[in-house]
Amino acid sequence: MKIKKRLYTALALIVLMLALLAWGIHWWQTGRYFEETDNAYVHADSVALRAEMTGRVADVAVANNQRVEAGDVLVKLDPSDAQSQLAQAKAALAVAQANAVSADRQVAQQRASIDEAKAQVTSAQADLEQARLHLKRSKRLAEQNYASQQAYQDDQAAVQVAEATLAARRAMLASSRKQLAVLEAERDSAEANIESARADVDNARHQLDKTRLTAPVDGVIGNKTVEVGTLAQPSLTLMQLVPIRSAYVVANYKETQIARMRPGQPVSLHVDAYPDIEFEGVVDSLAPATGSRFSLLPQDNATGNFNKIVQRVPVRIRVTGPDDALERLRDGLSVVPSVDTRDLHPGAEDDG
Repeated sequence: MKIKKRLYTALALIVLMLALLAWGIHWWQTGRYFEETDNAYVHADSVALRAEMTGRVADVAVANNQRVEAGDVLVKLDPSDAQSQLAQAKAALAVAQANAVSADRQVAQQRASIDEAKAQVTSAQADLEQARLHLKRSKRLAEQNYASQQAYQDDQAAVQVAEATLAARRAMLASSRKQLAVLEAERDSAEANIESARADVDNARHQLDKTRLTAPVDGVIGNKTVEVGTLAQPSLTLMQLVPIRSAYVVANYKETQIARMRPGQPVSLHVDAYPDIEFEGVVDSLAPATGSRFSLLPQDNATGNFNKIVQRVPVRIRVTGPDDALERLRDGLSVVPSVDTRDLHPGAEDDG
């Protein structure tokens, strides 16, 4: 019996030593490269939804924890003021367009007047040439005593009248051209007023659109504080929108665990809320400083007594799967991540 007992004890010791040896080999080859921490939580970058203008809430179309799609109307503000501004802007645009049409017609009419003035100048020039010919003929006949002196004087007066008429017609043509420049400037001003009125209409329409608060992305509504009758203001958060599939994990690893940690390394994620689901991820980035350096009052170790405390470095982990379970993650859930650091980032030196 003693021999059997010793034999069983020896076998047990051998099995235990083999198991310890196998575990040691496994740890040395694989296990020591997996870095794990329970100081990790799910995060989600929620969108704070606020009204872009001050207004009374007329309707709330969603409830807490409701899933919405991009473009869905969430809140409606009283549109009365915005609708009135839009109507006024449209009326001002109509007036500006009418003024532009009137200015175009005045320009066209003035151009016709210029053409008429040009024709009158041409006619006056012809009358002057004809009067000069009559004067020349009368002068020759008077010198030869074939015509009376009175006829000669009448032709002289006719030439003077023709010259005065031509000067008047030319002055009228110049005035008409100057008036055309004035009318064209007024037309340009009217067209500019149209552009300004259109901008006012677009702005009023944009203000009216602001009375409808819509979802910018697909997500789930949370922390809804708005109710019908609330006075919405740009500084007041009405609700939070958590985008779907936007969850990630922030793991606070000890400073002694990040030596081999690199972006792109695979991560196994155990979420306490879903113990039967093995989530997967990859290291996205490492914080540029320890968590204590980002605190409101960073510790100053140069004063007082010093106690060395192991620091923690936030590591952001992107969750990649399983795809059908990503939507089940909620902001704040506890996670235990295990980073596989066996493969270093290309170009990094193996310090292990």
